[in-house]
Amino acid sequence: MKIVVITGSTKGIGLGLAREFLKRDCRVVISSRSLDAVQQVCADLEAQYGKGRVTGLSCDITDVAQVQALWDHACRCFEKVDIWINNAGISHARTMLWELDASELRQVVDTNVTGMMNGCQVALRGMRKQGFGCVYNTEGHGSNDMILAGMSVYGTTKRAVRYFTQALVKETEGSGVRVGVISPGMV
Repeated sequence: MKIVVITGSTKGIGLGLAREFLKRDCRVVISSRSLDAVQQVCADLEAQYGKGRVTGLSCDITDVAQVQALWDHACRCFEKVDIWINNAGISHARTMLWELDASELRQVVDTNVTGMMNGCQVALRGMRKQGFGCVYNTEGHGSNDMILAGMSVYGTTKRAVRYFTQALVKETEGSGVRVGVISPGMV
């Protein structure tokens, strides 16, 4: 039985991944910034897949202490983490850079880059200590060098995901921890 932590898993791709892992008899840890969303999704999934198979925690991935709390929660509930998926991410309005509000730009970069790095740092520390595990980062538009006007900031953050993941593959060689990407394409 695998234990899977998925950031950004109360909707979209993250929720879809959670359902698929539960269908395969895994235990899943749900997370989102919204406590209400986490509680609702956990209740829904528990009703569908059974008690004791899903838990969740509110987590803002831009805060490394909250990411560490997510790891600790998973280990407290399920004793280990086999798979950690950095799925949480946000986009911005499709607009040109000079029209984008500075706070929105910062939020996209903080979530998609710093948040993903926080997740990797916490998961890699924990997995290296336990001696095994897999970390996956979710790519998006821009990770394959496609350019779309009005999506410069989002695309840049997703290109950073690819580079960072490739660097981590090299950094973790021989450690017992595997690092890779999830590249869902258009959704």
